[in-house]
Amino acid sequence: MKEIPCQIETWGDVERMSRAVESVMASAGLAQTLKGTLRSYPGCVHWHFGKDGATGTLEVTLWPDKRRLWLSVQARRGASWIEDCISQLQVALERELAETD
Repeated sequence: MKEIPCQIETWGDVERMSRAVESVMASAGLAQTLKGTLRSYPGCVHWHFGKDGATGTLEVTLWPDKRRLWLSVQARRGASWIEDCISQLQVALERELAETD
């Protein structure tokens, strides 16, 4: 699994942060395919995003209790479109979430 951490200085309202994550991904042309939580990270918000007509899944996890946000790609779920945009998405999330306090 590949994990890309996002550096978030100010942590605000989780709902507002969740909307910011969804907005950044939608602006990048990605479709949300799942939203839920993970047992291993209690209280987190976890998403799967895909690109229409393409294989691959980009995962995003927001874990407020530990003040962590990261993008991840599981083995066998990678795709060239993810490699092409993951760094830009990391920067966009950091910028957008810096404005949500």
